Amino acid sequence: MSVLGALGRSNTYSMSASEQDKSLFRIALREKLRVIGDKYISPIPEEEHLSNIKKIVDDLTSNFSHCLENGKFRIGIAQKALNLYLKYLWCVSLIPMPPHCPFDSIIIGHLPECKNLNWTSIDSINDYKKLVNTTRKKSDGKPIAEWELEIWLKSVQSNRERKSVKWSDTEKGKKVQLVVPSRPNTLSKEGDDMIEGTVTSQGKYANGKDICELYISADSSDRLPHEYGKRKPIDIRIGDFIYEAGVRETQNGVVWLSSVLFKKGPRREKARLFDALAKINMKSGDKIRIKSNEEGIYLIEKM
Repeated sequence: MSVLGALGRSNTYSMSASEQDKSLFRIALREKLRVIGDKYISPIPEEEHLSNIKKIVDDLTSNFSHCLENGKFRIGIAQKALNLYLKYLWCVSLIPMPPHCPFDSIIIGHLPECKNLNWTSIDSINDYKKLVNTTRKKSDGKPIAEWELEIWLKSVQSNRERKSVKWSDTEKGKKVQLVVPSRPNTLSKEGDDMIEGTVTSQGKYANGKDICELYISADSSDRLPHEYGKRKPIDIRIGDFIYEAGVRETQNGVVWLSSVLFKKGPRREKARLFDALAKINMKSGDKIRIKSNEEGIYLIEKM
């Protein structure tokens, strides 16, 4: 996902690059992220993080200059790939908070002082440092990784709200905004105990499958354990299996279940929420309900 997020619409490749060249480059970038990502199991200094970005640029430029635009892998795309990869690891509690955040058009749009910078074109570590320093001032003391996550979640919520609105012409030819009503509660008479939410897609894995998360409605989020900045584990039954899921919360109170699960059993096996939901015919966009049984295990069903 971090590779697709960094390379999509970034004009990384030269016009003459073959599909095989592109495939080999993506494989090399994924491997480079995996190797460098292992270093972040404990916090690292900012200067080392900057060095890691430059190393990605230098190594991939050295090996793939023949298929890269202007013969070089740019700083802006390398930072997006690494910072996005670290963000995913952090969000599923595999590493501590990373030093920086992914810089793209959404984040730069919140930095008026950097409006002249296009993340796909940045090819100077000093321009990248300008983004970091400006963000640090903008975040007003908050870690920039947390600040970016909140901005990104607000963007996701805003997009979802826009998609829930339809427009209809009036008889006078004017536009009237019609909000699509939610479906009525018909699955349980104990609505006060029911948690409602939506399956959302936060992008694609390398194999094209959705990176699914469960966003919980504000009206029912207090029925799940959650705490800002921490991953709260719950047991949830999806189909025939019980998984450990992680509940997270932003500073603004947005609560969601992350995309990574762990199957309960003798071995703690890692699983994807997408795959677990697919087995019960659920997909991105579906409305869901969750309820805890007498054993404290949460059960999920489609609305």
